[in-house]
Amino acid sequence: MGISIFLAQVLGLYLLIVGFGLAVNGRRIRVLMNKLIDNSPLLFVSGFIALIVGILLVVSHNIWVMDWRVIITLVGWAALIKGTMLVVFPEALINVSQKWVQCNFAYYSTAIFVFLLGGFLSYHGYM
Repeated sequence: MGISIFLAQVLGLYLLIVGFGLAVNGRRIRVLMNKLIDNSPLLFVSGFIALIVGILLVVSHNIWVMDWRVIITLVGWAALIKGTMLVVFPEALINVSQKWVQCNFAYYSTAIFVFLLGGFLSYHGYM
């Protein structure tokens, strides 16, 4: 359970901060996302970073149980899939990202979801 608590603390704080940042800096972050999408080398490097984070999470916490710990596993697999997509099939992810950035509902729904997920993981990590 020690690794689960540690990862819940780390991911919880990270997701709280990212979700809050997405919500309060929507216009600025959407401009940055569009610039990132247009910058192939930086997008490729971010894919490798996501790939490394995903691999580390999946290898260290591939726990499939019916409680809160499975969320950490799902976050790890999501990072692994995103990193793989950015490295292997960048155009597919670019198309999805462009649509996501342009859609207010999708963007702000994601911000709220990420913030709530961070709160949930922080609760389990620190309580």
